[in-house]
Amino acid sequence: MTISDDSVNALLDSLLELHPKKIDLSLDRSFALLNELGNPQDKINNIIHFAGTNGKFSTLNFVKEILKYNQKSINAYISPHLVKFNERFEIQDQIISNETLHQTLSDVKDANNLDPITFFEITSAGFFKLAAEHSSDYTLLETGLGGRLDSSNVMTPLISVIASISHDHHDFLGDTIEKIAAEKAGIIKKNVPIVIGYQPFNEARRVLLEYAESIKAPTFMYDQDYTMNKDGDHLVYEDEKHKIRFENLNHQGEFQIKNLGLAIATCFQLEDINVHSFLENNLHQKVYFPGRFEKLENNALNNLISEQNELYLDGSHNPDAAANINEALRSLSEKKLCIVIGMLNTKDPREYIQQFSNIESIHTISIPGEENILDSLTLKNMVQDQCQNTYTSENIESAVQDIASKNPDARILICGSLYLAGQVLKNN
Repeated sequence: MTISDDSVNALLDSLLELHPKKIDLSLDRSFALLNELGNPQDKINNIIHFAGTNGKFSTLNFVKEILKYNQKSINAYISPHLVKFNERFEIQDQIISNETLHQTLSDVKDANNLDPITFFEITSAGFFKLAAEHSSDYTLLETGLGGRLDSSNVMTPLISVIASISHDHHDFLGDTIEKIAAEKAGIIKKNVPIVIGYQPFNEARRVLLEYAESIKAPTFMYDQDYTMNKDGDHLVYEDEKHKIRFENLNHQGEFQIKNLGLAIATCFQLEDINVHSFLENNLHQKVYFPGRFEKLENNALNNLISEQNELYLDGSHNPDAAANINEALRSLSEKKLCIVIGMLNTKDPREYIQQFSNIESIHTISIPGEENILDSLTLKNMVQDQCQNTYTSENIESAVQDIASKNPDARILICGSLYLAGQVLKNN
């Protein structure tokens, strides 16, 4: 039987009703449901668990492509999705069908028996059930929020990986870098290797190292055990056993260099994985990161701009990520920067916008179809002191069109939310 998108969405909506809060960090409900399902999380081999504020998705994607190059089958769990919920579940190298998704989530909902459980907890249980039923060489798990109490953190992985940690989700993870890092450190397990990427805050680095040492988890850390540096138009990855020189990334932001380095370091912890030829054959250039500093060229929005305009999309929503995007923009040819921004009301748009330099104009929008947003007027009032040319727009299309008419040679950046990025990519 063919299952429509509407049927899947109706089922997903029913799962949202099982708990009064969208987010309620705990592992008790997850363990109870997984126990009803026969503890599928314990039947999955070779799990690589990814956490971090920025870069965990990109690092996972690099690792996934290196493993696929080595003829390894992959199950992967990511969140959030951008266009369609199915994107969160990749089973044996394929995003799952509506039929598989609907059947799995229906089975898990029945097993839960209307007990209170959050949306992320019950859908994560669905992934574990599927991954256990369809074994792969490696299973890649991305945390949703934090780490210690994240509903992905219910198993013992082969390796844990922590990307860059910075300020975000203060209402759930704490208001200091030390507190946030402590939550991320919760994915580190006793005697399980932990690979730690570049950390912009020394406080986070210290928390991670001290916790790993306290539970005897072997560490492999950026700038201590491995490095990744630019050498002209090449990159050099180096650790005690390896030194590889290969071409720099052509189409990604500078920040992706650190994520690629973390992915390489992770794959070198695995047995019989050929990283060298993947890089030497320039396959790192072909890894796709939807909604992450993505240059749009075949989107419906491209029909609204001139040939001299450039259109970029990035789902970043915290200051550290914004600083990375600004650095990537500054490495491009000089153009006026015009920003279209939409954000959730849990974010700080002032601090986010402050990370960008030489802004020509800002257009604020209300993210369509999402709850807990900053409406366009409120958002304008919060960021207009950063740019005198700040306007509200009715929607993404009118914002892009207005910018292109006033600045036909500008670089346009749509940013501020992965939910907004998803709305844009639906127009592909």
